[in-house]
Amino acid sequence: MKQGEVLVALLGKGATVVRYHDETASRVSVALGRNKQARIPHNRIVMATGMLLPDQVQFEEFRAGALEQSTKIDLAEVWEVVADDGEALSLNDLADLYWTSPPDPTALMALALGLDLDSDRFVRGPDGYTPRSREELDELLARRQREADKVREAEELVLGLAAGTLPAPLTPHQDGLLRVLKDFVIEGEEYPRSPTARALLELAAPGTRDLERYCFDILAGAGVFSIDEPLELHRIGVRGEFTEDAVAEVAAIDLGYHIAQAGRRDLTGLLIFTIDDAGTEDRDDALSVELVDGGTRIGVHIADAGTLIPIGGAIDIEADRRMATLYVPDGKVDMLPVGVAKGVGSMDPEQSRCALSMFVTVDASGETSDLEVVPSVVRSTEALTYEEADRAMEGDDGRWASALAQLQRAGDTIRARREAAGAINIEQPEMVVAVSDTGEVAVRVLERSSPSRRLVTEMMVLCNSLLGEYCRDNELPAIFRSQEPPDLERVGLTSPELPEGMNEVLHRFLLTRCFFPAQVDTVARAHSGLGVAAYLQATSPLRRYPDLVVQRQISSFLAGGEPIYDAEAVGSVSARAALQLRELAQAEGARKRYWFLKYLQQSRMDSLFEATVLDNQPRRLAMLDLSEYPSRIRAEIPQDVVPGDVVTLKLQGVDLWRRVGQFVHVPGGADGSTES
Repeated sequence: MKQGEVLVALLGKGATVVRYHDETASRVSVALGRNKQARIPHNRIVMATGMLLPDQVQFEEFRAGALEQSTKIDLAEVWEVVADDGEALSLNDLADLYWTSPPDPTALMALALGLDLDSDRFVRGPDGYTPRSREELDELLARRQREADKVREAEELVLGLAAGTLPAPLTPHQDGLLRVLKDFVIEGEEYPRSPTARALLELAAPGTRDLERYCFDILAGAGVFSIDEPLELHRIGVRGEFTEDAVAEVAAIDLGYHIAQAGRRDLTGLLIFTIDDAGTEDRDDALSVELVDGGTRIGVHIADAGTLIPIGGAIDIEADRRMATLYVPDGKVDMLPVGVAKGVGSMDPEQSRCALSMFVTVDASGETSDLEVVPSVVRSTEALTYEEADRAMEGDDGRWASALAQLQRAGDTIRARREAAGAINIEQPEMVVAVSDTGEVAVRVLERSSPSRRLVTEMMVLCNSLLGEYCRDNELPAIFRSQEPPDLERVGLTSPELPEGMNEVLHRFLLTRCFFPAQVDTVARAHSGLGVAAYLQATSPLRRYPDLVVQRQISSFLAGGEPIYDAEAVGSVSARAALQLRELAQAEGARKRYWFLKYLQQSRMDSLFEATVLDNQPRRLAMLDLSEYPSRIRAEIPQDVVPGDVVTLKLQGVDLWRRVGQFVHVPGGADGSTES
């Protein structure tokens, strides 16, 4: 070969026309264009034409013509002649079959290019070009058709979604792509097939920056997702329906059998009542109180769900997987099937139920004695709401006034004793967001400092701390919670008391920041935030799986002197619960925030809101707490505004996708006329 000779060579994108430059024993240097070369193995040279074209412009014109001519080569008839032979043919052999007279070098070069451009019928190998068999060609063409159909179906799907419709019926390929798009919305860029989703979405919206948001919009527009789709729940794999085995296991529960078991104390004659939110259906704890020598005898009675649910059974497996009941504004996802949570397990009025009862005597100083834990049968007399209990505690002479007054006095002494031991009680108002069946959003503020809520909180802390000591003293592996003493100095406080002149909202915020994260372990340690020597959670077995496990542990010990779970099994539940309960809490908070923002969008746009500044650092949005609703937001405010100041904000917009409200500062308060 001579320098400048025209060659046909195989490069990365297929056969093309190049010029020879030089070569070594293993490589050939070819010129691709002006000042552009490539070094390729000798076997990548398909054809040497013998033509010399040293002029660059002349060469580029020639190459363009050769490539255009190659697109007109049709080898179908030639393949029909040689397909059944299956022998390799040289380029000249194919040329003899294609043309009736010998081709010139340019035509032969076009043939070489065409063979690479259309490789359906002939496969290039070291011995030449081998025709595919008829079966191979049929399969190749069928596969190509399937691929073309998939491309067409993908375009139909995404363009249909963009127009607000779904193809009907969906092909299997479209159904799979629809799942890809749904999972992309749920998982975002962490989704392994996000490149597939992005490529698909680019067909309908090329250049769109936020394809994940766009994907949600078109899926919601076509009815694949609800406009209020609970994406947060999808992300943590929440499932509403129970397995058929779990449902069947509920039907097999024989409550009468469990009630009749020996060793279960009959407490049906004891005056027992529940206090819950209005509408509560899964009542898992009840209270009783008696005046005795030495003080007040308090009873906390916990639904004995552990006895009703077989360990390792279908219900238990589901409860373990779910870990807790999930509460969101537009409903809830139960940990246990309805037949247990709202049926045989719930301590409904006038119904005999299995319970684990804890009795303790509290004296006038708040000191406890005579702890007794027994399996029992109880019959709740009445299901009080917090509002009904509050009315009774505020002077109502009704049936429950006396019992609640006794519990309140005992609870106050217990609380004072805990605070003397270092407990810091923060009664933060809670915002309750509810969504009706018709989609109407209602928001109300719940005062945690109401008498009945404070009472129930104190009784649950009492029960859980004493059961924690019980498990510790009897060496029962359990899921203990502990907490290091709060560091008040870290947030600039000298005591838990409200400093003179400090905003109360800011004070509560600072108190929450002085706590260290609670630790979960199978070893009992002090819980300084609550001011108790040991603490666990066992009072919500219908709603929390760790409570169910602890309850089983205690019941097993009471029945036979041995725990049913070893430390390794308890540790496994504890570790999984720590992760899953955090995920559930985050999902609950995110859904609550979504619906609150939707409420603001629907009814409070352009409204003014007062807010307490919690934090205002340079080069970042300030953190504030709305006065009307206990909800933290971020907004840009002047740098001279300090924590504790109350400012006025205007709601200018809501971004439900990003879950943020767009608040702007109103200088001068409600009377100000300028926004920032």
